[in-house]
Amino acid sequence: MSFAKLANFLSQPYPFYYRGKTLLVISSCIFALTFLFNYFFQPFQVNLSEHRMGYEWICLIHALIPSLLFLIIFSLVQQINDIDDKWNVKEEILGIFGYLILVGIFNFLVRDFIYNNPDNWSLHHFWVELKNTLLAGILFIFIFIPLNFKRLYDRYKEKSAKLIPFQSSLKPSEIETSIPIKTQLIADDFELEIQQFLFAKAEKNYLEIFFENEIKNEIEIQKLVKRITLTQLESQLNDFGFVVKIHRSYLVNLKKVESISGNAQGYQLRLKNFESSIPVSRSNISTFEEKMKFLTHTS
Repeated sequence: MSFAKLANFLSQPYPFYYRGKTLLVISSCIFALTFLFNYFFQPFQVNLSEHRMGYEWICLIHALIPSLLFLIIFSLVQQINDIDDKWNVKEEILGIFGYLILVGIFNFLVRDFIYNNPDNWSLHHFWVELKNTLLAGILFIFIFIPLNFKRLYDRYKEKSAKLIPFQSSLKPSEIETSIPIKTQLIADDFELEIQQFLFAKAEKNYLEIFFENEIKNEIEIQKLVKRITLTQLESQLNDFGFVVKIHRSYLVNLKKVESISGNAQGYQLRLKNFESSIPVSRSNISTFEEKMKFLTHTS
């Protein structure tokens, strides 16, 4: 794999699973698998005479450490704003790698509590604990993550193909052509031609509104910048079911969708006459699919 391909793979979106019931299930699985592995394979290379407690208790401690750390770390990470949209393959790998390092460090810190060995605080034992933890987790990083990414990519790619075949042209007789939009400044109010509207993007305290404009028989994309929130614009376009919020920062005219591609996070939309793709956030995927299917069946 070339460097460019690797960089592209690492930048691909990746689902952030670690919250709610899923986080508890994964943490519990880590505890159970770690305990069983330690108990049956006995990987601790120390003399039995050095044990300060029964082997079952040692296995329990070594299982609790990765389980509780996983629960704590990803409970904190999920608090990051827009984590679902920011999380990608690189973040997943770095997140798991950092977690494994912390597990190794904590395994080293509890050695004096578990083992009666004068060299517990040596660099040798620190490296041994860190190395063993990383070796145990490296399989997850380099095998499970790529396989899971491919599974999700194929899943959304296959699903997206079923949403594409529809005619999205609007007839002027079907709807109003001009919608009065009120902004936070009366002098900034404007008329929105719904047939030409492509999407709106939240940008700090403003909203960037993109629309088509025909000039000399050619379609050009133009942009308005208005002091209005995405929620305020969405509420004023409630009567138009094809105008849908697909992301916390995007409101899109689904009638303008030209193609849908899938990735591990969900969907990417391409709009008519617009070059860049627009993401559908995980939290809005169900709504997006329902709206697209409705448009497919009614157009």
